[in-house]
Amino acid sequence: MEELGVWMVSAMAAWAGGAEAQMVIDSGMQSGTYGEPLEDVVLLQGCVFEQEVPSCELASNGFTYWVSWDDPTPGYVLEAMAALYVNAPLWIRADIVSMGDMSAEIAVHALRHDAALDPFAEIRANLQGSWVFDADPAYTSRVWGDRVTEEINGDFSAEYTMQIAESCEASQGQGPVLIAHMDPWSTPPCMILEAVTPQKLILQMAGGDGTLFKYRRP
Repeated sequence: MEELGVWMVSAMAAWAGGAEAQMVIDSGMQSGTYGEPLEDVVLLQGCVFEQEVPSCELASNGFTYWVSWDDPTPGYVLEAMAALYVNAPLWIRADIVSMGDMSAEIAVHALRHDAALDPFAEIRANLQGSWVFDADPAYTSRVWGDRVTEEINGDFSAEYTMQIAESCEASQGQGPVLIAHMDPWSTPPCMILEAVTPQKLILQMAGGDGTLFKYRRP
């Protein structure tokens, strides 16, 4: 079955004059085989192969999907994911094997990588890396994929999963915004992205008093 699936992997260069190639994989497995059917657009957070059971992590609007090798996703699907970059946007067809508060184990049956699936790719790319709070350099942030880690004087303070969206309820149509998913019980904070460049980040809390929070590279 896996050998058949490998031959169903196709990289399609459907561009004339510059559009990015698409990766398309379909294992032929029927939806609903292992659990509740799922279709979603996700971002690749990364894959780890140096462990007993290799796995990949996918992000979707603050929610995390875990995909494990042959459990029951075919190994060649994980190999294809591992060949992509952090934040690569993917359409997936899958089954939910088990569900948690902010994550789920899934079996991926088909996927399509297409850069056009992420309208915020430039913003996301500019956010990656380390940032220092201008008003107090003791406060730093580090962005890797969709994960943000906050530190104070080098000590861990908080971690959350970020979502980039056109707007949120508190922003009243202003945007784009960064939504910080910290836990499954509380409403996630929403910050208006006033400016995002490779060297400058300016945020404003949606629904706040208008104070601007400015960050720079260390």
